Amino acid sequence: MPMRTSTCGGIALLAGLATLTSAAADEVAYDKRGRWSIAAVTAPAGFDYCTADTDNGKVQLRLATDGRSWQVGVPYYGRKGKVEAYFGFGAAAEVANFNADGQGWAMMAIDKDQVDAFRSNPSFSITLDRGEQSWTLAGAAAAIDLARECVRNRGQKQVAAAPPLPAPAAASGKGCPPPGRVRSQNSNVAVTVLFYNGTKMPLDIYWLDFNGEWKKYHSLRPDSNVKQKTFATHPWIAVDPRGTCHGGVMMPDPRARGEDANEFQIWD
Repeated sequence: MPMRTSTCGGIALLAGLATLTSAAADEVAYDKRGRWSIAAVTAPAGFDYCTADTDNGKVQLRLATDGRSWQVGVPYYGRKGKVEAYFGFGAAAEVANFNADGQGWAMMAIDKDQVDAFRSNPSFSITLDRGEQSWTLAGAAAAIDLARECVRNRGQKQVAAAPPLPAPAAASGKGCPPPGRVRSQNSNVAVTVLFYNGTKMPLDIYWLDFNGEWKKYHSLRPDSNVKQKTFATHPWIAVDPRGTCHGGVMMPDPRARGEDANEFQIWD
């Protein structure tokens, strides 16, 4: 692989990212995206930084940010101090100094262009104490965005507010209009209606008054009928003992003429 020397190891590390982990730090899971896990790291003084971790089945790879700078790191249990390593994207490689913290990590500050390279390249590799290790970067762009979100939220996952529940409909049986939804309008045109119960169960006949309230007028046995004087805009319903409505809302038609005019035969 072509190699060149990098000066990234000389970039100053911010205090919050001086070590990627420490005995006093705690990690709290923030989110997960594919093979990437995002976590918030807190110190005794409070929130410190956020990480995006993945692995290749053998070695962990970590990106970390406090919102101002980024680092890349891998587990390392060698001597503390600067450690020369090769790293790169795809077939390219650079030589750089990683900083071993003596607590299990070696890390290096990376600039904006290198962060963007993690978003756009298919793989990343480091050659350190365990030989060359490579990681696929599928999902890295989303993981970086989540790490930034984690920092903005100071490690506190924001739960979207649940949409307001629709107002519950007024209690009514199956097939029945909710009380108040359907109501009588006026008493201008008088009509006579006939209700016939063609079901195998008794039905109660209700008038829906001007407030939509149900007013019981008749009880019909199976295969029986009843005539009722009413008005053209007055709705009626037929309800069985279980509270189920049959025949829908029955509205008299003032234009109907003839023997079967405004005859409601209830079968279902």
